[in-house]
Amino acid sequence: MSRKKRYLKIIIINDVKYGSYLFSKFINYIMKNGKKQIAQKIFYYSINLICIKLKKNSFLLIKKILSNVQPIFEIKKRKIGGMNYNIPFKINLKRSLMFAMKWIILNARKRNENGFKNKFVGELIDTYYNNSLSIKQKDSILKISEQNKAYSNFKI
Repeated sequence: MSRKKRYLKIIIINDVKYGSYLFSKFINYIMKNGKKQIAQKIFYYSINLICIKLKKNSFLLIKKILSNVQPIFEIKKRKIGGMNYNIPFKINLKRSLMFAMKWIILNARKRNENGFKNKFVGELIDTYYNNSLSIKQKDSILKISEQNKAYSNFKI
């Protein structure tokens, strides 16, 4: 009989304002040190500002932004015969959404603007127009996967 502890999957509650699972995941990725209310304020402020600037629906806007950044492939390193190979493989929708959200937030933190709200708004607008750092990150991974397409038959 196995004595290994079984972990229950954490159920994420939809966000308060819009009732969307996607928005609640975004808020959880923004959150630092368990301060969810601050993360919610930042997210809702930026969403409202972007909706006013671009005159679009908030949910459709975030969907478009995330679809621009979502990677198709993930690259993992594998050592075969003393050489390290970058092996590309397709990833599922949930994992690609996770990468997209994390890249947007990380690249927003790197921007040279005052306050995270302004950085986040700038990054979201740039991703909407396909000229942000997160889009470049996605393109670089796509380029690496195209170069190493020959190694895709190796299993990880």
